[in-house]
Amino acid sequence: MNILNRIFTKAGFLPGTIVLAFLMPGVLTSCTEEIGLYGVHDGSPVYDGSGTLQGRLTDAATSSSETALNIWQDDGAQASVLFTLGSTPGAAVDIRIGYDADAQEYLAAYNAENQTDYELYPESLVTLGNDGAILMAPDDRYSDEITVTLEPDNLLVSKSRTYIVPLKVEAVTDGVDVPEEYGRVTYIVKDIRNDLTTFKGEGAVKTVVFFELGDANPLNALEYRMAQSGALFFDNVVLFAGNINYSALEDRVYFSRNKEVQYILDNAEDYIRPLQRAGIKVLMGVLGNHDDSGISQLSDRTAKEFAGELASYIYTYGLDGVCYDDEYSNAQPDLSNPHFVQPSSAAASRLLYETKKAMPDKLQMIYYSGYMTSYMPAVEGIEPGYYVDFAVDDYRAGSAEPMSGMTIAQCSGASIELSMQQGSAEAGDDTEATARRCKEEGYGYYMFFNLNPELYGSRNQVARCQTVASGLYGETVARVTHYYPKESTVRTALSTY
Repeated sequence: MNILNRIFTKAGFLPGTIVLAFLMPGVLTSCTEEIGLYGVHDGSPVYDGSGTLQGRLTDAATSSSETALNIWQDDGAQASVLFTLGSTPGAAVDIRIGYDADAQEYLAAYNAENQTDYELYPESLVTLGNDGAILMAPDDRYSDEITVTLEPDNLLVSKSRTYIVPLKVEAVTDGVDVPEEYGRVTYIVKDIRNDLTTFKGEGAVKTVVFFELGDANPLNALEYRMAQSGALFFDNVVLFAGNINYSALEDRVYFSRNKEVQYILDNAEDYIRPLQRAGIKVLMGVLGNHDDSGISQLSDRTAKEFAGELASYIYTYGLDGVCYDDEYSNAQPDLSNPHFVQPSSAAASRLLYETKKAMPDKLQMIYYSGYMTSYMPAVEGIEPGYYVDFAVDDYRAGSAEPMSGMTIAQCSGASIELSMQQGSAEAGDDTEATARRCKEEGYGYYMFFNLNPELYGSRNQVARCQTVASGLYGETVARVTHYYPKESTVRTALSTY
């Protein structure tokens, strides 16, 4: 059996999976006859029978001999390796880790064994901390971690290929044995800087982030990447917000845009398309604007007319849908005006129904507020869950409840107001435990409101996203190093937060 067969058969390896190497801390009682002891998957120990001390090299984060590593930032990628002895050595141990001197031979065997066509990541772009040298004290079983840094290569980013970095350990000290199957760490490397994606696993909870366009640039959603996979943290962006308004001069209800909203729409190629190309859905927020028109107080005919006008904007500017928020309209509209009716959930449901009819291929999201609640009535016998795609609730309310015809997977498990002081009642629950519980209970969405680089420090915005990510996905958000100033496409380095 060749080297690769020994490695992969013992680990139960299948192509595309991580090989896990489990270490059992067996230590023999004889001081002079200490032998390294390792467990394999069946639990049986492995002795070398010669009285030497065995060691093993693994990736520090996964305890594996093979680990995926994605390059998704312009400053490259990092990992760490760890060397472990079967028992304390009783004397200093000198170890060297380096790029495999027989890398081409190893690559050929690897590709043949696994039916892959990987290439070697250039050795010149691989740097090991302390030049790969490890000196372990007499009472150390575990070495310090050695950092592995991969510099990016702009010639590789366009190739969409997979590479391997073959690292191999050498024991300089006599009496330390590192069997071939334990002496390697192989990193499977992809440069995904041009492959932005929101995919975080089958059935993963989707996130929604609102940007107050008067304060922040929606391109900042692109800066939130998962630390290990490189996937984007945010799945949906809401442009907050356009308005529903009434023009007495024209005697009609219309979709109005302030200058910040119109700027983003006029420059959709710069501010909307980059998000969409990365897989992020971009929705237009719509809410009341201090007059008699409102989401829950339009007559049936006016609801249909407004939905049609709104749809023309969504299609013209290439947006992915709409998010309704029933706030800031006059509570008692002029009922002598045929455009308006007494505010009610029935009127709100009619607008949602007409909006979906006007753009059936677009997403429709609602923010539970005003007369838009989980108790929305059916329209023409059709339950609201069939014309509303998903719903989020207010930060103070916790989880959104499903409307009739809707499942819990179409609801947010929590809503977090990032501009509020962390821990306050208005800020929402951003704990890891809550995120994990909501995922386990089957909620399909998580909402964040008012992401703003100017508040990263004072409101712990990045840290709060990192905590929620750990609960939802089992990995955190990487440190955010850049931001986009308002109405600018210049990616700018953050000094601190």
